[in-house]
Amino acid sequence: MATWKKLVVSGSDISQLNNDAGYLTNVSALAAFSTASFNGTELLADSANGELSFASSSGQGLTIAANAGTDTLTFGLAQIPNASLQFQSLHLGDTSITLGTTSSIVDGLTLTDAIASGSFSGSFFGNGAGLTHISASTINIEPLTDGNGIVDFSYDGSVSGKTVTIDTDGSTLSLSSAGVKVADDGITGTQLNTSVAGVGIVGGGGQALSIDLTEITVGAGLDTPSAAVLNLDLTEVIASDAANRVLTSDGDGTLTAEPNFTFNGTDLLVTGNERITGNLTVEGTASFQNQENLQIADRFILMASGSQTAGDGGIVVQQGTQDVGELFGFDANFNRWAVTSSFDAGQSTFVPDAYMATIVEGAAGVSASAAPTRYTAKGNIFVTDDSDIFMYS
Repeated sequence: MATWKKLVVSGSDISQLNNDAGYLTNVSALAAFSTASFNGTELLADSANGELSFASSSGQGLTIAANAGTDTLTFGLAQIPNASLQFQSLHLGDTSITLGTTSSIVDGLTLTDAIASGSFSGSFFGNGAGLTHISASTINIEPLTDGNGIVDFSYDGSVSGKTVTIDTDGSTLSLSSAGVKVADDGITGTQLNTSVAGVGIVGGGGQALSIDLTEITVGAGLDTPSAAVLNLDLTEVIASDAANRVLTSDGDGTLTAEPNFTFNGTDLLVTGNERITGNLTVEGTASFQNQENLQIADRFILMASGSQTAGDGGIVVQQGTQDVGELFGFDANFNRWAVTSSFDAGQSTFVPDAYMATIVEGAAGVSASAAPTRYTAKGNIFVTDDSDIFMYS
């Protein structure tokens, strides 16, 4: 079984090794014949015929049965008395009932979705949906009648299944399974007040809304409207023009067709230097053509950004074939850094040829068995505070 094993280096004292053979000793020299321990207490036989005796705890619920043929002890539990239990009673509401006894009265108990029969005194909490055999004549219910906006009805609690229905006025509102809503095509000029019409809009008070272009003030690039027509004069807006140019504002009401910023419907071409002050997100393939070494001012590089699950990732150094080379990457299956060769950079996972060994430095008093579980992998090394060395294998 893989575990932390101590490495013995030149000059080490042999006394630091554990005796894994099971207490191999010189019997005649130490007069030791059989050993056992219980909760840290060593039990030693003082002769070759020494015995270990086990006594059942009578009256405490623990039983021990021995089988001489198989040399086994069987432990069991039976008739455990209340005195041997940590909790010796059952609490229902505000009532404590000793185990093994009964109680006909339970105080302070709250029941949810319970079904019961018989008599009851006290009070109920909840909507009472499950209560039956309650006569309406025994309940003081004030009769209900309809008011404005409700279809005529009355209700005195004597029958079930009464339904209250909204009484809509005209075709403006309608009822559906979801409730009251404005009817489709229900709002007309009759429902609109003339105050809803602002500059350039007329109507309301029984009239449909419409645009009054004669109330609109026009600026550069727009001709004075006549009737209901507003014309755009691009010759007064665009300072220069050519095919596929992108328009930018000059800040004075005119536009410029940029010669260094074009889009032909497929490719966006920017000539000159570009500066991006926010984030740049590339959802396709990003290609960079640079004959110089890449220089990055950031101290950390985040790969697989936006991933919602664990996965592989790493750096590929091409070795002669396009997009194929040596990989130094992180293997998510084994939670370790690893290497492999002839890796196709178009893949999303990889199979390692070898793994990177890590060295864990233990704090004072911390043994190798307390090392973080992510480092309990073959080949990793743990060095204790007093410089003892362990390898996981």
